[in-house]
Amino acid sequence: MAKEANIFILIDALGWEWVKPHPFLRSIAPYRRPLESVLGFSTSAIPSILTGLYPQEHGRLTLFQRAQGRSPFADLKLLCAMPPALVENRYVRYGTKLLARKLNGFAGHFSLYGVPLRCLPMLDVCERNDLYLPGGVPGSTTIFDVLASRGSSYAAYCYHQGADFDLIARMETELANRAKSFYFLYLAEIDAFLHIHGNDPAAVARCLDRYSAALSDLYETARANYSTVRVHVFADHGMAPTVRTVDIQAQLAGLKAREPHDYLCLLDSTMARFWFFSPAARIEIVSALSKEGSGQWLSEDALRELKAWFDDRRYGEEIYLMPEGTVIEPSHMGKIAPKGMHGFHPSTLHSKAAFLSSEDYGNWPNHITDLFSLMQNFA
Repeated sequence: MAKEANIFILIDALGWEWVKPHPFLRSIAPYRRPLESVLGFSTSAIPSILTGLYPQEHGRLTLFQRAQGRSPFADLKLLCAMPPALVENRYVRYGTKLLARKLNGFAGHFSLYGVPLRCLPMLDVCERNDLYLPGGVPGSTTIFDVLASRGSSYAAYCYHQGADFDLIARMETELANRAKSFYFLYLAEIDAFLHIHGNDPAAVARCLDRYSAALSDLYETARANYSTVRVHVFADHGMAPTVRTVDIQAQLAGLKAREPHDYLCLLDSTMARFWFFSPAARIEIVSALSKEGSGQWLSEDALRELKAWFDDRRYGEEIYLMPEGTVIEPSHMGKIAPKGMHGFHPSTLHSKAAFLSSEDYGNWPNHITDLFSLMQNFA
């Protein structure tokens, strides 16, 4: 039986600005600080936590990227090429998603969202494997690779196994049995809640109260069964209330350049990503959006500074990023903008993730990439 429990809880979108005024887990995790995150969404941030690497190092920025060879959707190209009036409905899209998953053995997070089917044969997905198993990030070493290589006694829980509070109950049972010494718990549903209620602080406070009570009970179960218990709670990014929307599709529709003949565009809620098939299309689109002024074009220097530069431009030849609180509506992530959104520049106020711990590490960690080293110390 294990004598100590090292508990690591990743709560998706538990932003510092939401936790800072709230007594969330303060009695058991009094050491609290903000963490800088990375450009992109959970697709980039969670691998950064699990590997200690930045997007350009572990290879992930957003779910969809331009195919660098044969697309995993190539076998569906005839279906995808059919008139949108025939195939752009929830039934065909759902069937396409299931078929693509089966054909390619996708084990990680995968959704078509609102990406037009006609675009799929030009695209690839970066998250093919289950992140919470060894080998989850091919080409990089995750904390689960470390645990497996050391023969450590550990358990990992994520959405593949159930809803948040089911996972908490399952983990509590194993803590009561002193089953393992290292526990990793990923809770995904606060992210969904904040997308819906990100403009309602009172509702968010009630949500945090509920999670705080459940995780406090989890901690007390650990304390009752282990001589030493260390708990660390952290996020991948924050969540900003939506204050403005912008219709990029309408702006593009008024131009001479036409998709997909002249360019390919993916609208990811907070960023518009472009690949151009003609110099004229590039000039027209870059100029038009620059004049409109809703966002900013990310230069090569800016992307290199963020460690989110890819020489092959797989995530976009040009990326147009919205300021915090401004959401693209409609986008390929949803026709209606959510009340809360993330995926803005990492320097913005609400992009900071929360870190809460029972242990005092002084002025560290400072960035979500530091969490890999922290977990490795107890693996």
